[in-house]
Amino acid sequence: MSDEDSQQGGFLRKLFHRKNNETVRETIEDLMEEAAENGESDFSQHEQLLLNNVLDLRGRRCENAMIARADIVAFPKDGTVMDLAELMIEQGHSRIPIYGESLDDIVGIVHVIDLVKGVLQNRNDVKITDIISDKIKFVSPEKGVMDLLKEMQQDKIHMAMVVDEYGGIDGLITIEDLLEEIVGDIEDEYDHEDEPVICNQNNGNVLADGKAELDEIKNICGVDLYDGLDEECAEDVDTLNSLIFHLIQRVPTRGEVINGVGGVKFRILEADPTQIKKAMIIRPKDNAVQNN
Repeated sequence: MSDEDSQQGGFLRKLFHRKNNETVRETIEDLMEEAAENGESDFSQHEQLLLNNVLDLRGRRCENAMIARADIVAFPKDGTVMDLAELMIEQGHSRIPIYGESLDDIVGIVHVIDLVKGVLQNRNDVKITDIISDKIKFVSPEKGVMDLLKEMQQDKIHMAMVVDEYGGIDGLITIEDLLEEIVGDIEDEYDHEDEPVICNQNNGNVLADGKAELDEIKNICGVDLYDGLDEECAEDVDTLNSLIFHLIQRVPTRGEVINGVGGVKFRILEADPTQIKKAMIIRPKDNAVQNN
């Protein structure tokens, strides 16, 4: 038996022999705290990150994970099947909510499979209402995301609309959105993948995506983020994401400022639970200006 298997076995024994009236959540918290105090862990770094995300998710509500109303992609029920097909291709969505009078009048959703069936019927009279499904859920912004995830799994529902106290649509949330709260972005082959943003700002700082490569940042903006790193570190990192994670050994939060090497600082502009999406690279000469 490997050391890793032994560690996992030890964790499972502790988990299933937890104290009376102690929840799984409390047991995991105790084990992680114990591991931190002893300088040892039954979990890999990635597993610790995922467990922390799961624990943090307990306090999160739908309003924290939803797609805002302004960003919802929806389609009118009196539209044409071919127009809906074009919208799905353009947006890369497999499900689209359908509305009647307005966005506040959601009548159901259309799945791409039902859309294809309608198109393959090769009938001129196929309407959106012929292929619509009413398997959609309406929830309040205050509902806990873990409770919603459990209900959506049980009911086999993939999309929920978040409504305010007056019945208006506040946002949209999918099972994918909820899972991304734990594991980060889930991209499929139809997600639009743009080149990482790397650009100089007027004040001399650099705006860059977390997935931007350090070599590209140097070539485009003249900022050598390898400068000053020890040889072992330089071999382990190749993107802005991996560099910042190496510096602080965790995923930073939005708005956090990280001290780099040689006076460089990183202001986190966007981040999810597992990675940095966008950051501002603050050159040494601009630190005093940026932090006033």
